[in-house]
Amino acid sequence: MVTALSPANLLRALLVSAGVFVAGLSVGSASAQDLRAMCLACSDGFTADATKWVKNGMYRLDAVTLTDDEREMGVEADEKRKMTRIKPLVLGADENDALVQASVNAIGAMGNSGRDEILLQTQWPNLTRRARYAYSLFTAEDQPADFYKVYVRVGRNQYVVVIGRDVETGEFAMRPGKWRLINEYGNPGSPEDLEQFKKVEASAGR
Repeated sequence: MVTALSPANLLRALLVSAGVFVAGLSVGSASAQDLRAMCLACSDGFTADATKWVKNGMYRLDAVTLTDDEREMGVEADEKRKMTRIKPLVLGADENDALVQASVNAIGAMGNSGRDEILLQTQWPNLTRRARYAYSLFTAEDQPADFYKVYVRVGRNQYVVVIGRDVETGEFAMRPGKWRLINEYGNPGSPEDLEQFKKVEASAGR
């Protein structure tokens, strides 16, 4: 049995339906915004659309907590959002040469007199066993890269450099500014850094 609605009840029902529809749009928009991640060199800003890469199961988006200063500056969370690869690639022996060269470039960019850069080139060690996956982000639109922290010993000095591997091409490149000298022989370093370096070195072998 169908009951006719009064004009007032009909209007109320329409308003409720419209509210549900608008709420649905809002949720959809928020979801779309959430599927963006940090981009280093995108033409439209500092984020790229990660929808395809998240939905195909390759990555998940990381949570972001902005500092008070970042909020005051109007920084968007997506501009800081990195991704995590669900199944990070284990670097193979055939990738070692490119990884070493990128690490040489990173240490050379520190400007530490060039001595360690030359020494690392002479040693040309196996660094694939000293690389630990860290995070992923976009280097350009639809061009994600996986970044690894590489723990490098040069003589008695210990470094950690961040090297990116392009997902599509497999090319390696250092991430500018993301390297540091953990411990120069004779000077104390961060206990946390030294402990992590020790673990990596024990696992990889010297």
